[in-house]
Amino acid sequence: MDELLQKIQYHDDQQAFEQLYQLLFFKLYQFAYAYVHSKENAEEIVNDVFMGLWQKRNTLNTIANIHVYLYVAIKNTSLNYIRKNKLPPPLSLDDLEVRHLHFHADPENTFITREMQSRIERAIELLPPRCKIIFKLIKEDGFSYKETASILDISVKTVDTQLYLALKKLNVTLLPVWEEYADIHKANLGDTEH
Repeated sequence: MDELLQKIQYHDDQQAFEQLYQLLFFKLYQFAYAYVHSKENAEEIVNDVFMGLWQKRNTLNTIANIHVYLYVAIKNTSLNYIRKNKLPPPLSLDDLEVRHLHFHADPENTFITREMQSRIERAIELLPPRCKIIFKLIKEDGFSYKETASILDISVKTVDTQLYLALKKLNVTLLPVWEEYADIHKANLGDTEH
């Protein structure tokens, strides 16, 4: 990532910029969509943020964390879009509806079947909106608690509490799934020992 940013800043490398765009587009698009609930508008917001980034490419070295910077820019641009178009604003993060979240199982965990992955995705979809978006930012996008708090303009304590609630709810919901997996795994081990 640092190499791409250096190529963009110091060499005006459009290919490096396109790589950065391709690398980050989908996650940023999902985040914008959570605010504006429109595919076209979410895409336009992401494109506007990247156009702004290209225009400021000579100052990229002043950005401490490009990921946090882009997520905050997406949030702010989305909120500006909502205000400009006189749409009902998300009154709080609790009102923010997140759709099209995808849980990507780690490839090393090949034991997770499609059915189990589907159950996990359903469990995530059942989380309250605030828990869901915080879960996504931390567990799927890899942001720290502090970065997530900065992106959402909430306290680190709120992030911690909401992630705890999300994990607690997922644990309760998914316990039967993991018990079922353990039973299948034990049965398969028993079959291979004979």
